Order: sequence, then C-alpha cells, then structure tokens
Amino acid sequence: MSLLGKRIKQARLRARASQRDLAGKSGVSATAISKYETGKMKPGSDVILKISDALDVDVAFFLRPERVTSIKPAYRKLKKLSKTSEYQLIERIRDWLERYLEAEDIVEPKRRLFVMPEGFPWVVERVDDAEPAAERLRQAWDLGSAPIENLTLVLEHHGIRVGLIEADEDFDACTFTAEVNGGLPVMVTRRGVPGDRQRFSLAHELGHLLLSFPEEATEKMEEHACNRFAGALLAPRDQLLQDVGDVRGTISKEELLMLKHNYGISMRALTYRFWDAGITTKGEWKSAQRAFTSLGWHVQEPGEPVTPEEPQRFRMLVLRAVAEDMISEQRARELLGSDVDVFTEPALAEA
Repeated sequence: MSLLGKRIKQARLRARASQRDLAGKSGVSATAISKYETGKMKPGSDVILKISDALDVDVAFFLRPERVTSIKPAYRKLKKLSKTSEYQLIERIRDWLERYLEAEDIVEPKRRLFVMPEGFPWVVERVDDAEPAAERLRQAWDLGSAPIENLTLVLEHHGIRVGLIEADEDFDACTFTAEVNGGLPVMVTRRGVPGDRQRFSLAHELGHLLLSFPEEATEKMEEHACNRFAGALLAPRDQLLQDVGDVRGTISKEELLMLKHNYGISMRALTYRFWDAGITTKGEWKSAQRAFTSLGWHVQEPGEPVTPEEPQRFRMLVLRAVAEDMISEQRARELLGSDVDVFTEPALAEA
C-alpha cells in the first residue's frame, strides 16, 4: 500500500465511511477508491480534491509524511467498542499524534523521551503492591505528598504525550506505545469527560505503563491494581489521614465535595480510597455505595464538576513555531486542527 493510499484509507476510516459511502459523496467509483487504497492506482490531483472535500480533510493531510507506523492501544472497555468505532478512534489518534510529532520535528528535532523512573517497572504480585508503587513514583518525580494540581502537565513534563480525542462514550482512555523510531508512550482520554474521571483515567493508564504483572495475573487483577495505583497517586494515604483523620464512620456530603475538588477525584472514588487507606471499613464503604445509588450520585454527583485538564505541550510548540517564524499562521491552524487564533504579534520584542 502506498503512503497516499494509506492516507485515503485513514481519512475514510476516521470519517466512519465505507468505500461505497465515499464513492457516493465524492463521485469517484468505489472500485477506484479500493485501487487507490491498495496502491494499484494513483489518483490525480482532481480526484484528491474530490476525496478531500467528501471527507472534510485538508489536502495537506494526504501529503503528510508518515511518522507513526504502529498504534496498538490496550483499550479499557474494548469489548464495548464496535469495530467501526475502534477503527475511527485509531485513525483520530494517529492523525493527532502525527500533527503533534510534526510540531516537535519543527521546534525540537531532538525529541523529548520518556525515561522509566528508578525502581520501575514495579512488580505487582498482589493488588496491595500498587500502593507503595504510587508512593515511590511520587518520590522519583518529586511530587511531594500534596494533591497533584495538574496531572496532565506532570505527565507531559516527563515525556508522555497526552491528547484529548473525540470518541464514543464507551471509551474513556487508553495508553499505548507508538512505534516512532523507537517506543513513544502516549495517553489519550475522551474529550468531554469530567475532570475527576479524566484524572483517574490518566492515573490508571499510568499504572498500566509503570506496573509489571506476572504471567498468571488476570485482567481483573491488573485493572484492580491500576485502580489502586491511581487512587494512591491522586490521594496519598498520609495526606488523606491528615485531612480526614485516621478513622471515620460517616463523612458528610459537604466534606466529600471539598475533598473531591482538593484531590481532583470523584466522591465515589474517594469513598473507595477511604476503605483502601483503612479510614473506613468495607461495610461502611458498601453502605456509602448504596447511598450513592439511591441518590442517583452513581450517575451524576452533586455540586460543581471538576474542570477537565487540557494538554498544553502540543499547543505551546505550535505557538512557539509561529512566534519564531518557523511556520505560518495557516500552517499552525492545520497542525492544531482548528481555526484557533494564533498570536502573531510578539508580546516581548527587542527595543
């Protein structure tokens, strides 16, 4: 398959269009589209324009060099995604990541790499082993014991590419290694997810990246361990004990709401974390879950939601490229995939 053929197929899958659908919208026969995608025929510029219009993508997309050769996400809740949704998601991730990497190539040709923290991958034989792993990571990354204000920025600072993608509601997050001249860790969450859910998903996916499991470990055990890691990372036990006390029987809604915004973690996840930390008993946790269900809080929690985090690094690279005249404003919009305003007048300049 030629690169141009790959691009046509990627754009079609991203749009959830079959070859027949694309033929109907573009006026190009389905047979010809099949041959373009397999590399048996090469489309002319007029055909590329028709396909571009039909799929609502810029012509520059078809000319972009290939930077990501393989994406194999380990999806959470994969079984709930249809094959069509899965293909669309992969191509949306690929498109975003290739634009991100192009911005890196322009501004920082020496790519920032992820370095596994000292002591990791952390071997987890029991779910409880994930708790000290989170504590060790906080030490290795110098995070202290206070709540993490912005987890996305922490991940980006340590060489993990983080993105927000439009996706079906059945998808929360995934982590994967993209084959880009060596492995490159990438995390993606769904745009529109509340901040507390987004942060927990990112922390959970970080667990998948940093924890190592024996061959006999079940998928259920791994998921539980990653949840334990996420809870311990976002709400470390020592800090939690200072905030709520060593032992509690009941905790008010108002207190839970304050803790939710302090730690950036949902009220429901906090009640589970209290049990993990030994602050409440299993019976008290179960009682709290019944109360959540009866009040409808398992669907939507009360109070103001936690604001979702926005990845910053990709946008900063593009803004820098514009400010230093490395790319045009139009190219910046193409890279960011939107019609955002890009500052072209320098805020700081030589006198």
